[in-house]
Amino acid sequence: MFTEYFQKQSQSLEKALAKKLGKRGVKLPEKEKDLNIYQEFYTFLKDHVPEDYSLATGKVRNKKHLLNRNCDLLIYKKWVPKVLELTGGYILSDALYGFLSIEANLTAAGLGTHASLTRALKSLYVGEKQFEELEPIPMYSMLFAYGSEHSLLFHKQSLMEISQEKEIPVNLEVDLICVMGQGLIIKDWEIAGGYKVVETGDESLMWFYVLLMEYLDRDGRLNYNLRDYIKNNKEYNEY
Repeated sequence: MFTEYFQKQSQSLEKALAKKLGKRGVKLPEKEKDLNIYQEFYTFLKDHVPEDYSLATGKVRNKKHLLNRNCDLLIYKKWVPKVLELTGGYILSDALYGFLSIEANLTAAGLGTHASLTRALKSLYVGEKQFEELEPIPMYSMLFAYGSEHSLLFHKQSLMEISQEKEIPVNLEVDLICVMGQGLIIKDWEIAGGYKVVETGDESLMWFYVLLMEYLDRDGRLNYNLRDYIKNNKEYNEY
């Protein structure tokens, strides 16, 4: 049921992006990301995320500090309908459940940018709260890519090198990377916050969605275990 549905959604998203890239001459702008080419992905998420959550592009702040740069996608819960007017256009970090960077083609540079953004946004969310270094921070960092010229193993290694070079604490690191057609890189707290690669192939969008829903359910209110609805016995390569 879920498998076939998400495979069709994947194909639709890929075709829509290819069409838009074709119209603009294939190359993405180098200086500033044009999020309009990902409109179908935004629509997909809007149609598949529970109504309790709001989606936006924009900036984030906590009580004392702000991140004065736009994020590709923020998933949060509104305090009141006029919240963005009250806060001067900033999403309040306490209301933030997760955020995404979106890439047509995942590169090492894009990965580094997202890792730095992750550290900044998780730090804003933590604020004056107290977290141990090996305690997960329930505001999740995700990167969604339509494809990549490099393997998942290459990006896993790059991610670990970036964290080491920038001295990023384990719980301020990226939580999930999805590359459609290849698979997922998942932060696994059963191995002390290390990274695990799972080659899910053309089922990558489905598993990205399942994990997204689990991340958003930090309050334990959704009451759905989507894994129960996935009726396949496929074994994926993991490393």
